[in-house]
Amino acid sequence: MKLPKFDKQAVLKGLRDFFTKNMALKVIALVFAVLLWGYVLTDQKPVRTKIIPEVTTSFEGEAELIAQGFCVRGDRSEILKNVSVTVRAQITNYAYIGANTINATVSLRNVSEAREYELPIQATVSSGLGTVQSITPATVKLEIDSLVTKTIPITTSFSGELPEGYWADMDALNTTTRLDITGPKTDISNITHAECVVDLTDRTSTIFSTFDVTFYNKDNDVVSTDIIVGTLPSSTVRLPIYPVKNVPVDVASALVGADNLAANHEIINAVSTPAAVRLVGDQDVLDKIDVVQIEPIAVNGMDKTETVTGKLILPDNVRLLDGETVSILLEVREMVISKTFEKLEIHIIGRQGRTVVTLDPTALDLTVEGRYGLVSMLMRSDMNISVDVTGLAPGTYRLPVSALVRDEKATVELTTTLSATEVSVTVSQP
Repeated sequence: MKLPKFDKQAVLKGLRDFFTKNMALKVIALVFAVLLWGYVLTDQKPVRTKIIPEVTTSFEGEAELIAQGFCVRGDRSEILKNVSVTVRAQITNYAYIGANTINATVSLRNVSEAREYELPIQATVSSGLGTVQSITPATVKLEIDSLVTKTIPITTSFSGELPEGYWADMDALNTTTRLDITGPKTDISNITHAECVVDLTDRTSTIFSTFDVTFYNKDNDVVSTDIIVGTLPSSTVRLPIYPVKNVPVDVASALVGADNLAANHEIINAVSTPAAVRLVGDQDVLDKIDVVQIEPIAVNGMDKTETVTGKLILPDNVRLLDGETVSILLEVREMVISKTFEKLEIHIIGRQGRTVVTLDPTALDLTVEGRYGLVSMLMRSDMNISVDVTGLAPGTYRLPVSALVRDEKATVELTTTLSATEVSVTVSQP
């Protein structure tokens, strides 16, 4: 049988006529179809089934259970896992049904003793949007335990360090020392102690706050706070923190009678140990303090070096971190004076036979410096200046000059200064 020839142009013309002719009839048909569909939706109320995954669950009647002295034991996130709920609803409500419109609960109202239970999960759809057909899983297994309260001792420890220039007053530390915790008897009985850790890093002012508490069993293993029923306990810590300032100790102004020592004596040094002390207080108070004074120390008639104790005078509104006294070394010695002897003849040492030795200059000035008791007693006859020409052949030399004051011991104790350290020496034969 021979098939008719495909006429492409005729087909295109037919499609064009379908969409362009009788438009009014087509519009009426469309409107009628919409009205008919609306009638089906509103009057016939067709229903559809929708599966909602990941619906959260919660306990119902837990307050009543706790009032009876019982509680749920275990990790709630493991007990109350999300469920999948199948809902049957009219097609007009279908789009509005989701996990947020479904309330899934496990009722604890029929629990009356401590043991294991397998309880059903119940679910409802809010605002009557549909009817729950099934829940997967349909039940949960849980353990009910007696509810007990136990008093736990708490220790407070610290981590980190305060910034430089700040000090924590540990003597004024005030912390929670005991806590009452409530939970399942099986778990709470294992807790033996707790610890609160306060981080001091970057702290520059008084700490007054609550901190989390870590619980431990007898083996010093950490116990999860998930077992706690009710509000998680915390520890209140108050620790004053102050700025610190190192302030020098003023020794000089404390010495009374420094101008009335033993005759011809003087204080050459007065040193405090420690040389500075640490003060704590408000910053605006510390900023005004430059030195710490000492109670007066009498040094009248002192003639030797001594170490004495000085009591500090603490400024107002500050606290001293170091001891209230300091050790003060008072170095006392005879006054140092000097005396100059002019034009002392230079003695020649080591001249041989009839050798002629000529000096230029022939005399020098000698200044002697030392303690008063020695220098004040020196006379011109105690001075000896010499130059050594031993073994020199005829000629001209620049030779050093030496000074001896009374004897070697006195010379070592004194400081001697000559008006010249060398002289010109000419050695010749007669």
